[in-house]
Amino acid sequence: MDLIWPDDITAQMQQMANLDSIAPEMLKAAAPIAVDALRQRVGQHRSNKANKHLADSIQAKKPKKRKSGGYAMDVAFVGYDTGHGASGRQKDRVAQNQKAVALEYGTSKQAATPFMDKAANDCKDAVGAVMQDVFNRRSGK
Repeated sequence: MDLIWPDDITAQMQQMANLDSIAPEMLKAAAPIAVDALRQRVGQHRSNKANKHLADSIQAKKPKKRKSGGYAMDVAFVGYDTGHGASGRQKDRVAQNQKAVALEYGTSKQAATPFMDKAANDCKDAVGAVMQDVFNRRSGK
């Protein structure tokens, strides 16, 4: 999931000299909302130990400046899970992001159960409001 602010905020921010300090602050303020929305959606899928580990692995990364302009922040699944009942050996480890992709798009043995777009839609308004609030506070509006 990527956090990207609305176009009208982008236009306003491009005119500001302190874009490099405001943009990361906006993204950091909105990140917990996106993380919570994603955790809630993952948690709705078959309440088992593996999905709890998957939900717990969700983290917001650091805001970064994009080569194409603007800023972005990834909210991602990090780390590995040895699975329930696995021996714990290195070869039994499964990347959390791999588990998330399997849940979202399905596998040959598991039907797809999409959750990412739903999570993004769940928090879209709240993320926009928090980012706008930070922008207004920092720009003196």
